[in-house]
Amino acid sequence: MKINEVITSAFNKAKTTVTETTQKLAEKRNLKIKDIVLIPEFEKLMTMEESVLNKMKESMIEEGFKSGHEIHVWKREKEYILIDGHTRKCAWESLGNKSIPCIVHYFKTMEEAKTFAIKEQVNRRNLSGQALLEAVENFNFLKGKGKGDAFTEKGKSSEIIAKKIGVSPKTVEKTRRVLKEATPEQLEAIKKDEMTMNQVFNQIEEKKKSNKKTSSPSPKTNPTSPKTSNSTTTPEASEMPETQKALEPPENDKKAAAASTMEKAFSDGVRHAITQIRKGVTLEELEKSLSA
Repeated sequence: MKINEVITSAFNKAKTTVTETTQKLAEKRNLKIKDIVLIPEFEKLMTMEESVLNKMKESMIEEGFKSGHEIHVWKREKEYILIDGHTRKCAWESLGNKSIPCIVHYFKTMEEAKTFAIKEQVNRRNLSGQALLEAVENFNFLKGKGKGDAFTEKGKSSEIIAKKIGVSPKTVEKTRRVLKEATPEQLEAIKKDEMTMNQVFNQIEEKKKSNKKTSSPSPKTNPTSPKTSNSTTTPEASEMPETQKALEPPENDKKAAAASTMEKAFSDGVRHAITQIRKGVTLEELEKSLSA
């Protein structure tokens, strides 16, 4: 490689590193709540639970807004978009506060911002039940885009998602099955903690096995077979009742029996001829006796 190519390559790598480092920088700020924008892409990432909201209000009344629990916003051009902390923002605002502690991020794309938001949710929650469903579902959405920073990695999508949310690929695959095949009632049971993810997955598997058994082909019957017959002639095999067909030996057995009979007859004939010759009967006389 020429020296100028080496220098150019090194410069590009350094430029990329600086850009990525700058991109990841974030700053803590107090923002006016009225300046924070809510958009559906982030509001719908995780469900806001009423019970959690009420507990958070009680905690904030007693202890204020805890350090380390800042909400996360994305500075996109002139907007401050809330990407994580909707429940905290709602609770704090409902107590009459006009500003809120934030961490401001400078993401390049919507996919990058969503990936960060999902990770934040995952890090705070026990990934089971509804939280796991929502995390996998939202990462599936990102993967479906086929582009963006969230999925620049190569490899099986379930392994990439598993790595990003901190579970096994098998858990991701099970969750996908549940998202795709579970009934609305089963999904609601997971949401209410009445059933676990594994319980619903096992129900789906059992139903699949049961369907396979019931859909297996039954023995063929001939609907045109006569129930009774006054004829003394032997019916064709296709017209015989199933019970009569069952008594008939298989075709291969019939052929084998016939071959065995012919072989025995041949052996008996040879032995008979040898015996007669030993007694002094000539071949001409033996041939005449056999043809008589």
